[in-house]
Amino acid sequence: MPNWGKANPYQNLLADALGRQGYAVTLCDYPKARLPLIRLLMQHPDVGILHLHWINPWIKSHFWSSNPLKRFAKLLLLVADLRLCRLLGVRTVWTVHNRVSHESADSAWELRLRRQIARHVEVCLVHSRSAVRVLEQSYGLPLAAKTRVVPHASYVGQYPPAKPEAVTLVRHELGLKDSDFVYLFIGAIRRYKGIDALIEAFGALPARNARLVIVGSVLDPQMGDWLRDKAAADARIVLRPEYVADEAIPVYLGLASVVVLPFSQTLTSGSALLAMSFGKPLILPETARVYDFPGDRGALYFAPGALTEAMEAAQSADLAAMADFNRREAEARTWPQMGALTAAAYERREGKQRDKAQLESRKPQQGRI
Repeated sequence: MPNWGKANPYQNLLADALGRQGYAVTLCDYPKARLPLIRLLMQHPDVGILHLHWINPWIKSHFWSSNPLKRFAKLLLLVADLRLCRLLGVRTVWTVHNRVSHESADSAWELRLRRQIARHVEVCLVHSRSAVRVLEQSYGLPLAAKTRVVPHASYVGQYPPAKPEAVTLVRHELGLKDSDFVYLFIGAIRRYKGIDALIEAFGALPARNARLVIVGSVLDPQMGDWLRDKAAADARIVLRPEYVADEAIPVYLGLASVVVLPFSQTLTSGSALLAMSFGKPLILPETARVYDFPGDRGALYFAPGALTEAMEAAQSADLAAMADFNRREAEARTWPQMGALTAAAYERREGKQRDKAQLESRKPQQGRI
């Protein structure tokens, strides 16, 4: 939970991989209740594992009140919810995708909530070794013993390949020439993704053949207006503020000389792996080294305020070598591998292998997650 499978293939692909490991997986949302995890177990009494991913829907009500006593009471309920799951013999697992929510209403209070969740779940999962160190520092907890590293799988073979004529058609529609150097940003357009810094950095590029293509849905109308104004002021910026269907993703990636993802607060990036799956070089912030991929052989990293320099350096970089490296790295990250590592994490209790007899006796009653 939550069930975000419609907007992101990540959970569906992971569920399929876990199915091959013998688990029956149900995707669901957090019930609207004071003890949502216990309410969920009442609805699904055969569940043996609760696997939490994004916790925003669960904790959002904790920000509605500024009264410290009410907030503390809600925090106690959150802890009680997790503790009761444990008393019922249900394992709680949390994949920590972010240090804190991208657009948190109160980052200091959210860190306190996340610290308690990390303390009381039985297992934490992260997608890189570097993320363990970041979380221990941010949450102030010794999490290494209860945390398992499960590398994020790629999207090789998960999207239909783009037909050359389709790429040519879209290139023509966008007014791009074969000689243009295309920087691509693709995905939902939100401020935390650094889109404003990207446009500012691109505006400082002197190259006349440089083009910045921005494709994705815009959730904030004001930001949509701002983007249209920026595109109108610089003819080199090509804007398509619309939802990108699965079949269109390979087409847009086919246009890109390099993919720019100026995110600054994430612990991993499915967008980066998507680009790598199509053999695209990347431009990433230095903070993205926490992903543990692709490294200097597949990406150009930039320090704060130095995005323009990284974008300029891309024009003289060996992009073919970077593209080849990223494609090979993506091919090595498979969903069956991720499913196997996740299943192995399910079968451990605080770093020790579960008693096999106990595991076998629980399977018929608690084989669902």
